Amino acid sequence: MLQLLSVSAVHAQLVMPGDVIINEILFNPSKDGFDYVEVYNRSAVAVYLNELMLANKNSTDEIAGIRNISKEALKLDPGSFFIITANEKWLRQNYSVPASAIILQLSSLPSFPDDEGAVLLLRKKDSLVIDEVRYSEKWHFRMIDDPEGVALERINYEVNSQDKNNWTSASSSSGYGTPGSINSQYRLFETGTTEMSVLPKVFSPDNDGHDDFATISIHMNEAGTVANAVIYDVTGRRIRYLLKNEVLGTINTFIWDGYDDYGNLLPSGIYLVMTQIFNMTGKVKKFRNCIVLNSFPP
Repeated sequence: MLQLLSVSAVHAQLVMPGDVIINEILFNPSKDGFDYVEVYNRSAVAVYLNELMLANKNSTDEIAGIRNISKEALKLDPGSFFIITANEKWLRQNYSVPASAIILQLSSLPSFPDDEGAVLLLRKKDSLVIDEVRYSEKWHFRMIDDPEGVALERINYEVNSQDKNNWTSASSSSGYGTPGSINSQYRLFETGTTEMSVLPKVFSPDNDGHDDFATISIHMNEAGTVANAVIYDVTGRRIRYLLKNEVLGTINTFIWDGYDDYGNLLPSGIYLVMTQIFNMTGKVKKFRNCIVLNSFPP
């Protein structure tokens, strides 16, 4: 999608929570490298970047490290990305960044620790939180031994920012980061009338950016239902308790990465996903889905 950034006198709508979202984070750069945060305008209206601030949270869980993103009234159109970093030159040298990418270079970014931390977008007018991600290095793809220099990518724009199932490592084929471009692990979930789906039918957890994980999608007419999901092998042996009394919303997505309950990558083969959904009145629905795992040695 064409990305547009302009200085304009046209009035854009006041930015609201969820209008712009944190889409990619590099919080553990390679040696002598720099963090970056990519933001996406998922709304139907333009936003002004001088209305936004970047921040983190301190040890007492208070908003801290606040930085203004732009002094100018730069207008970001719908469907556009922009990147915040402290060193544009380094970013372009180490990642495949489109020549037209929108990069805002700050003198420094808030501190984003290598193990876990928080990235926040705030509205400058009143410090309202527009989006927040409390990330963890545990969200990275399991087959990655060293996450240094590997960005975390959002999988889908519509899923809650704090859902750990909506984040994974940028693929190896993308150079472990896609600043300024659509994410290598982006996936558009189906939101039709199907209550339960498991896609793709065949997946290979090798982090090449192509069907690296299976997505279990559950769509309900109302919130408050509860789900259990268990994965079995062809002998009927339970190998992964994926969901256990998980309270659902209306749109829910969960990821299976091909590993068992003990952190072992399972062998190639056919597996069965058994899902049970029930509500407070006792009504129960059961689903049975087959999926093929094409595993590779780590």
